[in-house]
Amino acid sequence: MERAKRIDGLMRHLRDNCGIDISGGKKKRQLTQYGYYHGYKGYRFFKRSNNRIPYTNFDEIIAVIEYDNELKKTVYPALMFLEMSIKNIALSEIVPNMKDTSIHSIYQEKMNDDITNRKLKVKRLKIRDRVQISLSNSYTHKNTMVSHFYNRGLEVPLWGIFEIMMLGDFADLLQCLNKNMREKIADSLNMNVRYDTNSVLLPNALFTIKSLRNATAHNNIIFDARFKDRDVDKNLIHWVEAETNITGIKFESLSDYMALIFCMLKHVGYPKIKSMQLLAEYRKCLDSLYKRVPLPIYNKIVHTGIPGKLSKLEIFIKI
Repeated sequence: MERAKRIDGLMRHLRDNCGIDISGGKKKRQLTQYGYYHGYKGYRFFKRSNNRIPYTNFDEIIAVIEYDNELKKTVYPALMFLEMSIKNIALSEIVPNMKDTSIHSIYQEKMNDDITNRKLKVKRLKIRDRVQISLSNSYTHKNTMVSHFYNRGLEVPLWGIFEIMMLGDFADLLQCLNKNMREKIADSLNMNVRYDTNSVLLPNALFTIKSLRNATAHNNIIFDARFKDRDVDKNLIHWVEAETNITGIKFESLSDYMALIFCMLKHVGYPKIKSMQLLAEYRKCLDSLYKRVPLPIYNKIVHTGIPGKLSKLEIFIKI
């Protein structure tokens, strides 16, 4: 096994074996701060390890790391707003006419159609079990809200369950609701489109942004959309393209995820001025990278079609 290198050895390795100009106390400190493995090793390629970015200077790597950090800082508040808003909108549609707001009632009253569908039944049982595990873990780790109810011998109400649910589990729960319930929630968001015959456009949208939300929250790399963890539903792609007038959406670049975010923000009633500010911040990130790295690196990271997509997003936001 190769002996671990000290920071000076890593700098020599970058110079001698990777063709990266790095020397001096400032760059040594930066390499220490960002880390060789999370920093250089994580950012040395675009999406796949064999798709190397043509760096020649450590300053270029720092520019890309800081570009990625600014993207996360820009997109995270919007993702949090979306998650909170959609959970509250769904809650307002689910709760009326329920005998109580426990997970047992939602399972019995709002997940009881299509009873011969074994695959759906298994999915519903699994999401019920995951909710109970989530509540148990929250209580074990002394979550204040969960403890408040359990210490009084009460069930945690649905709003509390939604609060602690991971976004993927929440999307699964939406998918497990009765079809008429899914249609109601889609109607409330004006997302009920004719080709979404099973009313799963919303959960599929949440499944798609979940990986970006998690990567952002856990400080993983997002600039090249390597976080993508599933094939994106074709109806969702069709919806985003129809909404924004952008063609060629493939969810292989961050700009496509931004298009989905702007679509969803509009459908939860996010103010236009705030969406314009978000778009301006995204453009600012791109402009900053353009000024800090050579054109071959910029073109490797930011595809030529992105400015056109952003112009169409601006028109979409203003409508």
